[in-house]
Amino acid sequence: MVKFLRIKKISMALAVVLGGSVASDAWAASSANDNVDKQVELLSQQTAALQQQVQQLQQQIAELKTAKAAPVATPVAATVPATKSSSSSTAKNSKSAALAAPPSKPAPKSNVNAVVAADGTTSVTTTPVSDDAKQALLPPSGTNLAAEPYGGRGDLANIGGTAVITAPFIKSDRQFGGYDLIVNYSSVKKNIAIMQQDKNFVNEMTSLGLALPNYPLLELSGNIEALGMRVSGPNSAGNLNLSNAELDMQARINTWTSGFMSFAYNSGPSSGGNPISNSNLFLDNAFINIGNFDRSHYYGTVGQLYVPFGSYRTYGVTDPFTKTLFRTKGRALILGYNSTQPTGLDASVYGFNGAVQTGDVNLNASDDDTTTMPNDNVILNTYGGDLTYHFAFSSNTNVGLSVSGISNIADSSGMQSTPLPSNQFQGFGESSQTEILKHAVPGADLRFDVTSYDFEFIGEHGLATRSFSAQDLMYNGEGAQPTATHLEGDYNFKIYSRPSAFGLGYDQSNQALALGVPKRAFMATISSSILRNTVLNLELQHYINYSSNDTAGGNNGVVFYSDGGSGNGIFLQLDAYF
Repeated sequence: MVKFLRIKKISMALAVVLGGSVASDAWAASSANDNVDKQVELLSQQTAALQQQVQQLQQQIAELKTAKAAPVATPVAATVPATKSSSSSTAKNSKSAALAAPPSKPAPKSNVNAVVAADGTTSVTTTPVSDDAKQALLPPSGTNLAAEPYGGRGDLANIGGTAVITAPFIKSDRQFGGYDLIVNYSSVKKNIAIMQQDKNFVNEMTSLGLALPNYPLLELSGNIEALGMRVSGPNSAGNLNLSNAELDMQARINTWTSGFMSFAYNSGPSSGGNPISNSNLFLDNAFINIGNFDRSHYYGTVGQLYVPFGSYRTYGVTDPFTKTLFRTKGRALILGYNSTQPTGLDASVYGFNGAVQTGDVNLNASDDDTTTMPNDNVILNTYGGDLTYHFAFSSNTNVGLSVSGISNIADSSGMQSTPLPSNQFQGFGESSQTEILKHAVPGADLRFDVTSYDFEFIGEHGLATRSFSAQDLMYNGEGAQPTATHLEGDYNFKIYSRPSAFGLGYDQSNQALALGVPKRAFMATISSSILRNTVLNLELQHYINYSSNDTAGGNNGVVFYSDGGSGNGIFLQLDAYF
């Protein structure tokens, strides 16, 4: 009996073990079936994806065949595109490369192998495209469709017109400095800065592997300035004004020719009364450049512009005395040489027909008399030259030395028109009669600039090398011989990653009372790009007038005394540019 019970227990145990084994086998079989189903589903998805790729390739082949029958009209972007590393941009570039391939050579495709492992995962291997296959993506030798407007259809350029760009190839570190913009170039030697910018544009296009367009490009730039000021002392004044608005246009006409025009707004009244109703818009500069700094150091410029006499650099809001007295604009011809490098020689000569005439002229002659103006038969009655040399004193220090000369400083803006009241000297440009001087007064300008790390030092001295006739411009009873000096030191730094600068300056004039310039001035200024393409400037100034015993006058006009004394000014300027 006991033996029977043991056999029964053993039989039951075996049944349990065998039953469990069968159940385990059934479960394993079911799991294997599920794995196979998953693999089949993955293969189905991969097959659908491959079919979609095949359809895309067929579509590309059809487009290539269409392109063979008729050229594809593809506008060329005028701005330099920013490179992107995203997968979407890579796909777009791949498609563009395929469309650019010759129709008889479809774009080669890589071999894609999908392998499904036993655990259900999928690994994909790609066979690299050979160099010969890559070469098939390129256009035939000599083809330069990227440089042709409208995808090689040059005849369509007459319909599409000239491409317009703004702020060429500005990068993130330049967007707050704005030194790429033509509106922020110095008013003197702007023609050289534009040709240098054109050279930089070509180099940047080449570095990105882009062909340079051989059709005209028009670059627009401009700025708007709002100024709030308060001046105390003898020359007290206060105002909130739109101090400047300017639109600049540069045209890259061909490889050797460029043109420039700028229109400016006059913030003051043109004929008295409300300045909002009377302020006007005028052509400030317009000239043509002939030159290519990639191929030659020589250039020529003709048109209306500020001639290369002086530099007048400053970080301040108010103009240096040197600029007020001596900056000269004319309809000039300029011939020059430029090293096209940060260091090297810059030399130029110029000439223009100035408004000032010299000699004795009978302006009251009758109509029956023939009166010949002294300079009527002279095409370029005013002329001059500039010589500048920049060199590297060390790896972090650059020094520039310059000298300029002009045959007659009476054509300068500060001598043609003064800010003085109407009962005092208004400038030589007041009338045709006041433009007649006893003799010409040559001028000279000496300057230096030193840049070391984040510091910059500027010095400039302008002077008349001969005294005016006392009838033309007088100081203390004798012919005036004006001079002006500007010294400035600046420190560049960052405020919350924004480019900023702090500067201290000193100005001094001599025998310039009749031209409305103080005797001395001290200034402190700070500026920062608080927002992109926007600069906020704050300047504090202390000025000292000529002595109350000093007298001045001009054009045989009323002799007046200086106001004397001193005063302070605060200037806050917001400048937005593009």
